[in-house]
Amino acid sequence: MKKTVLALSLLATAGFTQPAFADGDAAAEEESGPISITLTVTSDYRFRGQSQNSRDFAFQGSFDYTTDSGFFVGAWASNIDFSDTGDTSSYMELDLYAGYSLALAEGTEAGVKATYYHYPESPYLIGYDYFEFQASLSHNMGGATLSAEVNYSPDYFFETGAAVAAAAGIEVPLWDKFTASGHVGHQWIDNNAGFGTPDWLYWDLGVGVELGRLTIDARYVSTNLSEIDCFGGTNLCEGGFVGTASFTFP
Repeated sequence: MKKTVLALSLLATAGFTQPAFADGDAAAEEESGPISITLTVTSDYRFRGQSQNSRDFAFQGSFDYTTDSGFFVGAWASNIDFSDTGDTSSYMELDLYAGYSLALAEGTEAGVKATYYHYPESPYLIGYDYFEFQASLSHNMGGATLSAEVNYSPDYFFETGAAVAAAAGIEVPLWDKFTASGHVGHQWIDNNAGFGTPDWLYWDLGVGVELGRLTIDARYVSTNLSEIDCFGGTNLCEGGFVGTASFTFP
């Protein structure tokens, strides 16, 4: 399942705005060209608040191609482990996506994206794979950037029917290269029994710093699901602190 916040703000959630270059890095942005590769290590891969790697470290990478007109395509991969104990084989998630972003007005951007979530080592006869479609909007108010997104899947993870996730976020510059950000969202699924949880609320709050092409993020991530509501009694939905480091090149 996907993608928090460079997993949740670094990856994310997740999913709200493209990372900005720090002051003085405009030349590096121009020289980098349409292709970028990002390597990430995170203490816990969270997707919409839920741990995707048994509350353990995950190693991730992405490849992106972006045109001047706003069209982009890419691929993103991570190791995953949906067990509660971390004693099973670690499987893989591969996301393939394409989309388009455009400026609606000064400081206001909109985007659409289609993502195919692929799990090549799914251990069950019923596949994990699914499509999801996203519409997003962000507005820079000068002192803060507000964002919102809606995601729709016609047949969600583990063939659990139609699903909708809606989320909103805020990003506030602090000092020098530091930024505070937070997100809150809600996931609705047609077949909750098949998925393993009721519909849930998820949120995160943290601070990130950009050091050239290196981004470091620390945040608290949680859901409103109790242990008994989380896949029959697991800790995959409990709150926790997540640290993430990401390096993008060229």
